[in-house]
Amino acid sequence: MATCPDGHDSATDDFCDVCGRQIGAVPAVSAEAPCPVCGEPVAGRFCEGCGHDMTVSVTTWTAVVAADRVHFDSVSSADEELVFPLAQRERVVLLVAGEVHIGRWGGGVAPDIDLTGDPGVSHRHALLRGDPAGGWTLTDPGSTNGTTLNDNPEAIAVGVPVPLRDGDRIHVGAWTTITIRAGEHA
Repeated sequence: MATCPDGHDSATDDFCDVCGRQIGAVPAVSAEAPCPVCGEPVAGRFCEGCGHDMTVSVTTWTAVVAADRVHFDSVSSADEELVFPLAQRERVVLLVAGEVHIGRWGGGVAPDIDLTGDPGVSHRHALLRGDPAGGWTLTDPGSTNGTTLNDNPEAIAVGVPVPLRDGDRIHVGAWTTITIRAGEHA
């Protein structure tokens, strides 16, 4: 014998014999999760924004933002007034949108990765852009102090997208290093 949500005993297990209410669990409405490729909310199997199949594993990219003493020492030797920020904490930014702007707040610009405390960072210093294959590129749109990658002391070319790999280190400003991480995600 089944019991309905109102507490009536019923001989059937689908609907109550007394009040007619449905017995058993009502299918739960699934919450929308962000698409790991484009960031759009997805309620079903496929993303309406980019068509990604949510049952297929993708690589999730993150940017680990930190004050880097080695980078600071390499660029600040000429400026004795700069002080390395000892108390700055590392932070992790999930890269899900198609474009992630790196820079500092000001002039109506709200960067996705805000480096306002670093005086060597331009308002629009660099741009991370997701590509259709699931990777990311780095572009310097013309920052004042340039953007370097890994151990190369030469700045990347302005306006030229550079493909990124897991572990790449982007150096911007007076002390900021952004380490790119890629990991599997279902």
